[in-house]
Amino acid sequence: MRYIRGNDHVQRERPFSVSRAGRDQETPADRARPMVPAGDVLVGQHAVSLAARAPRPGYFRRPRALRSERRTLGSWLMLPVNGIARLCAVNWNPFEGFFEAAMWREPKKPNRPGEPFHGGWDSMAGHLARALLPRTRNSTAVMLQLTDRRLQLVYVSRARSFTGVRGPVEVGWVTELRNVSYVRDRSDVAGGDHEIGFADGSWCSVHFWGHGWSRMASAFPVRLSHLDPIPG
Repeated sequence: MRYIRGNDHVQRERPFSVSRAGRDQETPADRARPMVPAGDVLVGQHAVSLAARAPRPGYFRRPRALRSERRTLGSWLMLPVNGIARLCAVNWNPFEGFFEAAMWREPKKPNRPGEPFHGGWDSMAGHLARALLPRTRNSTAVMLQLTDRRLQLVYVSRARSFTGVRGPVEVGWVTELRNVSYVRDRSDVAGGDHEIGFADGSWCSVHFWGHGWSRMASAFPVRLSHLDPIPG
């Protein structure tokens, strides 16, 4: 794996004048790399989402992100579709569905080692889960970056203006690497699923999208298989 040091690589990987075609070919990963803090070494980066079987935080628990961008026409047209989908996602009863979508309740039963989420929404895992579903005006790619000092999420807007200007990129959730206890492979459940465990005893299941997810998992200092017990 090629390590990249934060900010120093910007001049090394491409000149200051970048052609329009070059900018169009940039992936969310390319656009997220300059968000690595100065002095940090990027050891792993991958597109990430909350695992399908993990509980979803309510809409108002999710952080606002990319506030500077304007909503595109396509995003405006999708508003009613997304609203209906949110209401119907939990239950066919629209009133109960709205309540669950807006204010998801904590599970009453304690979480067990095989479950995808452990800890409340205010735990370290809870903050990660909430940050994986940011409230944005347009479609957004979420990139997980692991450096030699921290673990962080970067939000990359997929929007583009009529003049070709691409949407903003910003850092969201961040925690120091010492707060991350382990990553646990859960490809026994779904390929790309992993539990990220934290120092407060909480954990959250995430999904690494596309090719290369095994390389992302191998970048973590402590790696466990699904057969290994969760550190106590």
